[in-house]
Amino acid sequence: MSIECGLPTVSVWQLLKEAYNLLKDPVVYAMSSKSFFDSLKEEVGKLENEARRVEALAQAARNNLRNLNEVFTEWKKRADKASEDARNRWEAFEDSKSCCYGRLPNPYCHYKFSTEAEAEIKVIQDLAQESIRFRGVDDICLVGPAPAPTSARREGKDVVQPTTAAASISSASMSVKLRDRGVFESRASMIRNIMDALADNSKSVVGVYGMGGVGKSTLLNEVKRILSEGKLFDWVAKADVSKNPDNETIQGEIAAGLELTDMETKKIISVRAELLRNRLEKEEKEKKKVLIILDNLWEGLDLNKVGIPCGDDNKARGCKLLLTSRDLNVLQRGMGCDKAFPLGGLLEEEARALFERLVGDKVHQDEFRPLVNEALDRCAGVPFLIIAMAKRFKNAKSFEWKDALSKMDKFVDRENNGLIGDMLKWSYDKLEPEVKALLRLCVVSSVSKPSLDDLVRYGFGLGLFEQVGSLEEATNRLRSHIRALQASALLLDSEDVEGFKIHDLVCEFVASVSWRDHHPLLMLEDKVKSVTELPKDKLKNCEAMCFPNMKELPQELNCPELRILLLSTNDDSLPIPDDYLPIPDSYFNSMRNLMVLNLIGIRLTCSPSPFQSLVNLHALCFQDCSFEDVAILGNLKGLQILSIVDSEIQRLPKEIGQLVELRLLELSRCSNLEIIEPGVLESLTNLEELYMEHSFDQWNAVEQTPATNASLIELNNMKNLRTLYVSIPNPSALPRHLDVEKLTKYKIRIGDAWRWSVYKGSRTLELELNSKSDILWEKCIQSVLCKTNDLFLKDLNRIEQSICRLSQEGFPQLKHLEVEDSSSLHYILDCSSLPTFKALESLLLKCLINLEKICHNRISIESFSTLKVVQVESCDKIEVLFPRSVVRRLPYLEKIKVKGCRLMRGIVEADDGHGKLELPKLRVLKLHELPNIQNFITACSAPSSSTSNDQVGTQIAFLNGRQVAFPSLETLEVNGLDNVGFMFSPSVVKSLANLRKLAVNNCKKMKAIIMEEEGLGVEISETLSFPMLTDLLLTNLGRWTSFFLKKCRSPDRVQSCSSVLFNREVSFPFLDSLTIEGLLNLKEIWSDESPLESSNLRSLKVVRCESLLKVISSKSLVKLHKLQTLSINDCSLVQEIFYLEGPSTNGDVETLSELTTLELNKLGSLRRIWKENPSGIVSFHKLQEFKLDGCDKLEFIFFPSMVNSLAQPRDLTVSNCKKMEAIIAEEERLGMEISKTLAFSMLTNLRLDRLESLKCFSRRKCKINFFFLLLKIFV
Repeated sequence: MSIECGLPTVSVWQLLKEAYNLLKDPVVYAMSSKSFFDSLKEEVGKLENEARRVEALAQAARNNLRNLNEVFTEWKKRADKASEDARNRWEAFEDSKSCCYGRLPNPYCHYKFSTEAEAEIKVIQDLAQESIRFRGVDDICLVGPAPAPTSARREGKDVVQPTTAAASISSASMSVKLRDRGVFESRASMIRNIMDALADNSKSVVGVYGMGGVGKSTLLNEVKRILSEGKLFDWVAKADVSKNPDNETIQGEIAAGLELTDMETKKIISVRAELLRNRLEKEEKEKKKVLIILDNLWEGLDLNKVGIPCGDDNKARGCKLLLTSRDLNVLQRGMGCDKAFPLGGLLEEEARALFERLVGDKVHQDEFRPLVNEALDRCAGVPFLIIAMAKRFKNAKSFEWKDALSKMDKFVDRENNGLIGDMLKWSYDKLEPEVKALLRLCVVSSVSKPSLDDLVRYGFGLGLFEQVGSLEEATNRLRSHIRALQASALLLDSEDVEGFKIHDLVCEFVASVSWRDHHPLLMLEDKVKSVTELPKDKLKNCEAMCFPNMKELPQELNCPELRILLLSTNDDSLPIPDDYLPIPDSYFNSMRNLMVLNLIGIRLTCSPSPFQSLVNLHALCFQDCSFEDVAILGNLKGLQILSIVDSEIQRLPKEIGQLVELRLLELSRCSNLEIIEPGVLESLTNLEELYMEHSFDQWNAVEQTPATNASLIELNNMKNLRTLYVSIPNPSALPRHLDVEKLTKYKIRIGDAWRWSVYKGSRTLELELNSKSDILWEKCIQSVLCKTNDLFLKDLNRIEQSICRLSQEGFPQLKHLEVEDSSSLHYILDCSSLPTFKALESLLLKCLINLEKICHNRISIESFSTLKVVQVESCDKIEVLFPRSVVRRLPYLEKIKVKGCRLMRGIVEADDGHGKLELPKLRVLKLHELPNIQNFITACSAPSSSTSNDQVGTQIAFLNGRQVAFPSLETLEVNGLDNVGFMFSPSVVKSLANLRKLAVNNCKKMKAIIMEEEGLGVEISETLSFPMLTDLLLTNLGRWTSFFLKKCRSPDRVQSCSSVLFNREVSFPFLDSLTIEGLLNLKEIWSDESPLESSNLRSLKVVRCESLLKVISSKSLVKLHKLQTLSINDCSLVQEIFYLEGPSTNGDVETLSELTTLELNKLGSLRRIWKENPSGIVSFHKLQEFKLDGCDKLEFIFFPSMVNSLAQPRDLTVSNCKKMEAIIAEEERLGMEISKTLAFSMLTNLRLDRLESLKCFSRRKCKINFFFLLLKIFV
């Protein structure tokens, strides 16, 4: 009998197969977690790089009053969330990826991470792809600007000046800085006076006046530098007004200082003014501090036309002005100056020091000593004369000194005698004819502020340079002449290597003497409305003219001798907005000798051509012009220079190919230029320079037929081409045999490269390549790589492991290297016998996820020897920047910035045994988000068994004086150093004598800034001082105990100084600003012994210090007599702000007399602002803004006796104080007579908001006067 089972039979093989199918994916995912981990980090790095890029666009949009569109803001939210989620995921994975006490991997955790990471990678890739649409500011903004800020002035109401005082640097600290820079005491004193006036809220316009040549502009440049370095204003902008003010230029210079880039797209003066006005009113509304410096005023400037908010009296409002003029009346009557300082000559010893500094040791020789005294007596302390004379006398013989001095009168009658003219004439007459001609060219073109490149073009067109065959030779000749003119003080030294400066005195002299020498030149003054107003004989004889603001053009200008004409029509009086002034067809008929023509803001029609009579024209430059058809230029057969920039042009026609004599063609910033007809460029066989920056980029590939546009291969016909600025977004359009080896100056951008930094190099190469491109190895690219001085590389994922292998010659001329998003890179420089990167000055590395080291193995002693700046960001595998043996060979290193490198364990690796390292020129050290780092100098990753003599790796402090010194360090910022417990050892503090800013933020294990280290035998018997520190910022330091922790001699015991921030062992004599936030264990800021006797502290901000009990005691109150801003926020245990227990003043110091702003927010335990009535102890003469919010236990603010000392309060805001019953309380038995009338004479804004217990304004029966009150009460 047989029994059959009803179940189907299944083979073992089938079971295994099904099991395999079920387990295959989970196993693969679990085993691939490392790959997913790396991919996720790489994609997050790319997304965050894009986020930073578009955030820069967003900031630019805000600066330009633009509203961000919803597409962008939504993308930004999703991108930020995706990045944060991804980071949280991989951090959680790292914490839980092991099991069995870390001995075995956790397979489920690995599988789960891989599956989730795969999904997140797809989301992040999509977000990064979406960001491509946000290429410029216009892509992230709504159409049209943001609404203009509401202005109380427009509503017919008074506008109050910003209440926040402009901070100022302490006088002593400033004096040290100025002395270090060689600024003389008379000038330093004036700078201090200016800074004090700017810090005074009652003064909105400050001026300096004095005769020409006394140094007003130089003084203002020094003030601007101090303000910018100290960040004393949120924005500082400077414009040169000059004798013939050009509102468009002034607006442009102010806009540049405000980063108001939209100004560049506006052409009409009134539109530009409205844009600038709206921006400044926005800054005022947001209580930002703005300073505008207007230099060289000859007469009152109409601020309204420029766009600076002002009243009917032309008095600036909402920002501060700093002005210079020769005439006090211009400042006071024309500009409403509140405080004007006269600037005279240098003191006798200062004048001598300046003269000796320029002339050298010769002044001490017997034959010259009496001549020095005579020369200085002639100059009478005027810097311009001293410099001019010193430069001329430096290489002169004694008989030349005597001859020159005999021809000069003593400078007695200031501006009315001829000494300046004699001095300039003496220098001018010694010039060669060619140099004189160049100086005249500088004068006639100075109104338009040309670059040296412009001068080369004008000079070449005029045939100014004899025996010069090329533009490159002309450039060299011009630079040589500029140096000669600067050496003779006829031109001023300029910080801008591409520009020049000329003094008004020189302009006036050259303009007058040119008529004597029969080379008359004419600069139309702004007050002359039309050229027809000028005498005809004057026009007839002129060789050079500059008309900066033409209102109208006559039908013909009779100037038969004219050789150069610079004409601009940038004016707001044109009848049609957004239009250009047309040129009459007969305008140039009488200018047959014209050789150089520069036109700005002109409209050109097709026929007939206004240029038909200009048979000798060699240089033609257009800026911001409109063309109906560029073909009309094709008949100018003798043209050598053609420049069309910022102009309306769509195509370059075949007629331009007839200009075979062209040496230079510029088509920069012509954004609408889309077609260059094939064959045009290859016809220009004599071309030496071709500029197409931010312009045409639609290149045809070589093999494209029929050709519809220009091809790059046409450039090979230009055998003399030496300069090339070009963009090639499609790498496939680059010919393999493009001849670029002969280039000496270039800016070549290939791919869609977008970079953060701006570096002014003469040979720039920018490459962003996809994974399929091999152009790096093309001969044309290799030929320029070896001589490039500015190199930007992005997405290089098919190259060798090291950058140095890209060039066989070792990048001998490279000065700036920036590399981003290139995952195949492991090193920048590996073992090389060549002195690679021997000229490199700056190195910027971003998002190189596989970068392990900057230099690997032994490198040449010359490599990196000129390096000044190193910035490394988001390179997660790098552990150290440099070995110590390499750092010792970096004598010029000035700045180190490292951010977001999670495995970084040290900045310098101790690979040698040579002890202490000194970085003599390092000024800036910024370390952010380095959670693994413990020490600045760390041991080698594989240390030997012997212990190094400097105990590397065993020190507690991040910076230890036995290891490292920073004699020049000025700025130190650390953020997110989670493994660092202490910043300094006491011994390193002495090397920080120049430290000006210290910021320590978000360090979880940070206990103190200074820690005495056990076992080093360092005795601290004197107060440690930070003699130059002005800014101190301490935020979110989780284990904070004290600024200085001192180890006791008994083991395992630490003296904590009772959780006081500052004690008697540390001093900050020039501390200006102190911000502390999130110091949860802090109970007091100062002990009574703190060395604050000469405190310069002006700003104190305290936030989220939950254990803080006292803010300012009686003893520290006296020491803080310069305090201007006090802000206490979210400190839950603070019961009193001013702990005035017991007498503390001696009557010599008026406490809080400089306080302008007092803010108290979210102080839940605050019962009283002052424990005792502060009358007689505290003065509030300058208090302007008082804000109180979220102080639920506070019942009142003022005592009646305090009110009359409140001379300047303008803004009083009290909100969310549940127990507040009155603003003014009853007097507390002071035995003093209180006025029956309490006056708030300057109060303009009173806001009382959500005060549910408020019964009255004052408990005491009295009369209260509010003279200018705008009352706002919210229930």
